[in-house]
Amino acid sequence: MTLPRTGWRGRAAAIAALLAVFAGTWIALDRTERRPEWLAVEAPAVAVVGQRLEIRVTLKRSIAAAWIDCTLHRANAERRGWGYLASSGPAREAVGGRTYSFIFTVPEREETAVAFALVYLSPTGLWQDGTRAVTTRYMPVSRAGAAPADLVLRKTPTYHYPTAAEAAARAAKQGERRPRGRPAAWVHPAVAAILLAAAALCLAKAGRKDPGGRPAGERTLWLVFAAALALGAVMELSGLAGHVAAWGRRLAEETDIYESRKPFQKAIMAAVAAASLGIFLLFIREVRKPGPHRSLWWAGLGLAAYLAVSFVSVLSFHAVDVARGMLWHGVSPVDAVRGAAALVTLLASALTPARPSGSGTI
Repeated sequence: MTLPRTGWRGRAAAIAALLAVFAGTWIALDRTERRPEWLAVEAPAVAVVGQRLEIRVTLKRSIAAAWIDCTLHRANAERRGWGYLASSGPAREAVGGRTYSFIFTVPEREETAVAFALVYLSPTGLWQDGTRAVTTRYMPVSRAGAAPADLVLRKTPTYHYPTAAEAAARAAKQGERRPRGRPAAWVHPAVAAILLAAAALCLAKAGRKDPGGRPAGERTLWLVFAAALALGAVMELSGLAGHVAAWGRRLAEETDIYESRKPFQKAIMAAVAAASLGIFLLFIREVRKPGPHRSLWWAGLGLAAYLAVSFVSVLSFHAVDVARGMLWHGVSPVDAVRGAAALVTLLASALTPARPSGSGTI
């Protein structure tokens, strides 16, 4: 495939646009994480049963007068079965800018694989009157001791946790709304049917013998499209993509890289967004040329969009998960875009002229 020549200004503008999309996507994803900014927490990497555990909390200076408390909680290997573990004592007066040390002795409890701290502010010191709350990252629970490096206090990520009032308000709001539906069972089979039909048409175009011959590069691309579409249909019908995503999430949790993976996720998603813009710019240039190659570019654009959105969906991120949970008649925006992209490829492969392009390049 040959690209049209452009001046240095056009190339510079294209590069600037790609960088802007990369940076914009990164910033947008980063802002969706909703990190609590009113405190900083330090904790060890591992919690050892029967040993001392310290959680160190530093409040920001903007904190209003209140009381602060910290309790220790647990979860099982599936990150479920949450329960209370231990208290560090009564609530203390919260003063902005002050650092607090909460000491626990980790007790033995059945089905306890990880521990985490819950830190909250309350005007009375009681949880039911709490105004702000966070939880820390999961700490694997060890019963055989831990390396000294794993017991050193390090800054740990924190996550917003609903207070008692927020939880009650959310429950009341959910009670007023209709129950949230599930994705329609027909979505994946329907997308798979479109992909299989497009794959058959692409394969037919690659194998068709036209008078004068079809360019070898064009035949190869149709074959590549057919293989990618067929593989996509298999993934849709088997649900393999969802299993791979779940396995990757469990592996990240078990190997303690669940949080450190987020920068890589954001970088990959930003790169996919920038690459998608680059493909679209190439598409705009090429479709201006007359000839049958336009349909090939349309098919490639649809396939690229389907693969990009599917990859981002499998990679998963909070913002993507929210989008997948927004359903209209059982169809999420993510699945709607994937289906539309597959349909573009189907229509483009069906409307490709039978005559060869006659040019050696596309």
